[in-house]
Amino acid sequence: MRAYFKEYTANNASITGKLKDYSVMQYGYTETATTEPVGPKFLRITDIAQNYIDWNGVPYCPISEENHEKYVLSEGDVVVARTGATVGYAKMVGRNIPDSVFASFLVRIRPIDDEYRYYFGLAITSAEFLNFVQTNAGGSAQPQANPPLLGEFELSIPNKQSLPEFNTKISSFLGVIESNETEISKLHEVKDTMVKMLSSR
Repeated sequence: MRAYFKEYTANNASITGKLKDYSVMQYGYTETATTEPVGPKFLRITDIAQNYIDWNGVPYCPISEENHEKYVLSEGDVVVARTGATVGYAKMVGRNIPDSVFASFLVRIRPIDDEYRYYFGLAITSAEFLNFVQTNAGGSAQPQANPPLLGEFELSIPNKQSLPEFNTKISSFLGVIESNETEISKLHEVKDTMVKMLSSR
């Protein structure tokens, strides 16, 4: 998928622009996570600083209906860690996710034009974006990356006419990846259950 993204960008990029001019950024919700299913899943930095998001391990949080509407995650959303050792780590949310909101130490980035959501998602989850953030994040002990800093990231903007084919291919790639991740998560769940059963004997 990364190889296709790079090839597509090389062949279709028409202009270069800054992320802040093409996206909307938002800080996450402040609340205490709980293992009790009292509300939606509560996505945190620790959940995105892995190879993939294991939704089975993501805790919950209480939230009002108004705030739920404001912070609820949807397909194609990208969340970025804005502080700590994992500053700049990012994940794009897939389509088969539970009801979930994102925590305050994350920044959600959405393109102004929804047609670009997969393209922006791959650009923001790239090694180039991570390097940019970690190089420029202020604070030696606790690096910080706020939306103004994230917005300075420069990326190639492809011609919109080429996006439908791109989106179709990326959606197919992501479907396979998400299916594999779900299977891995299920296997981990079975393993944990078996370990508990064996240790209780």
